[in-house]
Amino acid sequence: MAANFDILLNRMLRAGVKPNTNASREWFRKKIRDARVSRQSLLSDRDRSRGRPQIGRMYCYAYDPKYADKLPYYDEFPLIFMVKPEPGGFLGINLHYVSPRNRIVIMDSLSRIANNDKYDETTKLQLTWRTLSNLSKFKMIKPCVKKYLYSHVRSKFVMIEANEWDLGIFLPVQKFRKAGPSKVWSDSAQMGR
Repeated sequence: MAANFDILLNRMLRAGVKPNTNASREWFRKKIRDARVSRQSLLSDRDRSRGRPQIGRMYCYAYDPKYADKLPYYDEFPLIFMVKPEPGGFLGINLHYVSPRNRIVIMDSLSRIANNDKYDETTKLQLTWRTLSNLSKFKMIKPCVKKYLYSHVRSKFVMIEANEWDLGIFLPVQKFRKAGPSKVWSDSAQMGR
């Protein structure tokens, strides 16, 4: 799995595209079709496995919601930035709830609250509810904010490194139940207006 990220990252750098820019996001979106990344390959990457998420970092994991029968739809494989701990769980921004095009807009907005522009192991988002709600694109982000319970997480957390965030947002690993992605994205777009 790490090799897939490294290959794409190196290709992008050789192409002269600077990481974490709109150009790099477009480049990744075009190249992601070639990457053979699956939920299973992510979950089996032991180097990325974490026990608990940290605020401001990106993760994916398997999830079975407590109230699945009452939800109109849900994602069994969230891709989140952790916002804050909550009793028994945490609040996360699940980027799967918006279209890939809107993920670019959200990532551009979120990159403004990164603690540095190195996009290495030291980089994370300086997320608090206050900073999040003050972002210009908060209306677009709000449908992505979900509460997750640790007791319903069904795998380890897989960390996506900061220099891979642009790739991570395009990975086709969402697993919606009860509705397809276009329905979910349409509903989120309506809520974000």
